[in-house]
Amino acid sequence: MEDRKLIEELTIVPLLTKYVRGEELTALEQKTIDTWVQQSNSNKAVFDGLLAKEPLASDLIEFDTIESGTDNRVNQLNTLLDKRKSNSRWKGWFTAAAVLLAISISSLLYIYFQSNNSLLNTITSVTTKDIDPGKDQAILTFEDGKTIALKGEPIKTDNNGTSYADGTSISKTSVQYATLSTPRKGKYQMTLPDGTKVWLNAESSLKYPTQFTENERVVELQGEGYFEVTHNAKKPFIVNARHQHLKVLGTKFNINSYENENAIQTTLISGKVELSNSQNNTPVILKPGQQGKLFSLSSIYFVDDVDTEVFTAWTRNDFQFTGIPLKEAFKQLERWYDIDVDYSQVPTITVSATISRKKKLSSVLYALEQITNLKFEVQKGRRLTIIK
Repeated sequence: MEDRKLIEELTIVPLLTKYVRGEELTALEQKTIDTWVQQSNSNKAVFDGLLAKEPLASDLIEFDTIESGTDNRVNQLNTLLDKRKSNSRWKGWFTAAAVLLAISISSLLYIYFQSNNSLLNTITSVTTKDIDPGKDQAILTFEDGKTIALKGEPIKTDNNGTSYADGTSISKTSVQYATLSTPRKGKYQMTLPDGTKVWLNAESSLKYPTQFTENERVVELQGEGYFEVTHNAKKPFIVNARHQHLKVLGTKFNINSYENENAIQTTLISGKVELSNSQNNTPVILKPGQQGKLFSLSSIYFVDDVDTEVFTAWTRNDFQFTGIPLKEAFKQLERWYDIDVDYSQVPTITVSATISRKKKLSSVLYALEQITNLKFEVQKGRRLTIIK
């Protein structure tokens, strides 16, 4: 029985380590973790503890990433255990050196967080209520007043009306305007009547006609959206976002036009787009790999070559921070986790990291703590503050 349990732990520990790091799991790996968590309250306590801001999660990752010889690994593990021994609740650890030669690194990690039974109670007692990440959710509002809370699957609009991707009808054919809106903690995907695909980020909306009957295909964006436009030379595709006007025949691009951002950012992945604004009708042409920035109270575009992967990472469920101010990173967290940040305490520093948007808030904050050497706390009312 003990041998079988040890084998089970040798399998689950590398998966838990991978999960804590924020790495992508296969469906089978995720199922293995889910099954293990459901097997006992002890397993669930350990899993919850790894997601909380406990030093245990940090040390598990730190030890697993050591790239050195056996002796150095023994010393490193003992150092980690000694840190825990300084607090009475971490007493009773096995000696690392005695077991390193007999079993693998995974076994050591198993001993590291399973050897002290009181640890399970400790983890359970300190785990606070976490905040789940956003998900696919949106509201579809028609011009005639009909409002539908969408169930999470992508939707499409065509000659037969509006339906889910699996064919389930939402609304019958009717030429009118509709608005797809995502709340905080929401994102959504849809296909427009011409076949254009649109991804909406959190706290965004797209107003569009259920049929493109004019000589132009015109939509209105608030917030952030990624577009893959179907080519039609006879009907240019136009996106109006705040005071910006974008014209395109067929291409892939991302527009960030949130009101609380200091500029409208248009990032071109492929094709060609024309940018203009309410104060300047002279078009600016973007080429693939370029980004046009239109700052508030300005009519002039600043065009730069950029890594487009950074600005479309959200469509792949990632936060990708590349030397951006911490305040800008927090704006993304506010929209995705529906929190409010106390910006009065946020220092003027930059962050660089790629973190999965599928993780709970505590895991994301933990990663940022390691990068910035700051400590964060989510208080009542979902308010994020920096602990002095």
